[in-house]
Amino acid sequence: MNPHWFETFFDGLAAELWRGAITPEQTMQEAEFLERHLALRPGQRVLDVPCGSGRHAIALSNRGMRMTGVDLSADLLSHAKAADPQVEWVLSDMRSLDWPSRFDAAYCWGNSFAYFDYAQCNVFLRAVRAVLVPGGRFMLESGAVSESLLPVLQAERSLRIGDIDFHSSNTYDALDGRMDITYTFARGDQKEVKPIHQWVHSAAEIRRMLEAAGFTVLAAFGEIDDRPFAVRAPHFIVLCERS
Repeated sequence: MNPHWFETFFDGLAAELWRGAITPEQTMQEAEFLERHLALRPGQRVLDVPCGSGRHAIALSNRGMRMTGVDLSADLLSHAKAADPQVEWVLSDMRSLDWPSRFDAAYCWGNSFAYFDYAQCNVFLRAVRAVLVPGGRFMLESGAVSESLLPVLQAERSLRIGDIDFHSSNTYDALDGRMDITYTFARGDQKEVKPIHQWVHSAAEIRRMLEAAGFTVLAAFGEIDDRPFAVRAPHFIVLCERS
């Protein structure tokens, strides 16, 4: 097992597929959801961590927020910088945030929280809390929580996004709460095979981690239409604030 797989995963075909997987309409809807529940106002400082190619950060920057995006992928950040050079883009590990009490709000969108085991998730959450002002809001979103993932888990999955063919095969280690996944990306003669690992936490476990890190949980949603989180919800979206 390679616990550092995410340091090299997001480049090449994988990065291209992720950039093309979400429609602009979905990004706008998610940005509106973030703006509303994080209670954002123009001029506030907001952290997107990790930001990937910056789709949310750019949308919120266009709404007047002072955005900072942090990511470990130079490939994804290069596209983000080209799309919006006014956002502060920072190449860094999401667990290394050196801006004490700088941000009014922060969010972590996507399955990136699942990159880490329990101990490293706690390192990340404490780092986020440290960069928020007192009372600053934080939103964490993931589809890799046990209540969402395990009821619909498929051993194999194939799809095509644009001109890239995508296949995944996975096994679930129930004792460790970990998905071992092999992703294959192909376009013509070009092919990339990338193994990854994702830890599957329960919603209650994440809530306890947030509270232990110094957050007060305010709400939990299962989708961006504000429906409450429940078993089989496609997302776990938890809103909290720095205590």
